[in-house]
Amino acid sequence: MKYIFFDLDGTLVDSSEGIETTFLHTFNELGVPAPDKKTIRTFMGPPLEVTFTNHVPKELVTKAVEIYRTYYKETGQQQIYLYPTIKELLHQLKGLGYHLFITTSKNQEVSLEIAHSLGISDYFEGIYGSIPGSMHKADIIHRVLVDHQIPKEEACIVGDTKFDIIGGKTIGIHTIAVSWGFAPLEQLKEETPDTIVDSPLALLTHLS
Repeated sequence: MKYIFFDLDGTLVDSSEGIETTFLHTFNELGVPAPDKKTIRTFMGPPLEVTFTNHVPKELVTKAVEIYRTYYKETGQQQIYLYPTIKELLHQLKGLGYHLFITTSKNQEVSLEIAHSLGISDYFEGIYGSIPGSMHKADIIHRVLVDHQIPKEEACIVGDTKFDIIGGKTIGIHTIAVSWGFAPLEQLKEETPDTIVDSPLALLTHLS
């Protein structure tokens, strides 16, 4: 495997505080009862459009996404931190000749801003996120494969939720689940990823 596709939230960065705050703000602004924090944690992974379709009246979905993105840009993005040893992991992988990409269901423009603000954007040959018509993980992975002419057998997805594993399996690439993110370990195991790693540097050992 020469090409590594990293999820962002829950894999490279801990954004749980900002995401939770922003979801609570959005439900409050809409006048819709907010789910409990355990439920909100399950929102960290799928596209916003999918989440809000399942939790607010249909006519409020577009407004919900707008409120969320505006508030997240103003406030939520300030509550994001790299997981320990992530920079070391990226630095070593780059030094070993791996081609690194971010593949996230988060809005693409926001993802670029986050990677830049945290000082990791230069490690990646491409940062791919949700854009109109391409929001699901499989769609985003497919865009990278096509844009960079990458053979599937040389690529892997590294992520912390079932959406990463399902996306990778849908496309047909190697799947690596990480246990330090947002999803419970048992939920990850249910999707039968090819590998589960417990720390960033354990991922380095697995890949090299």
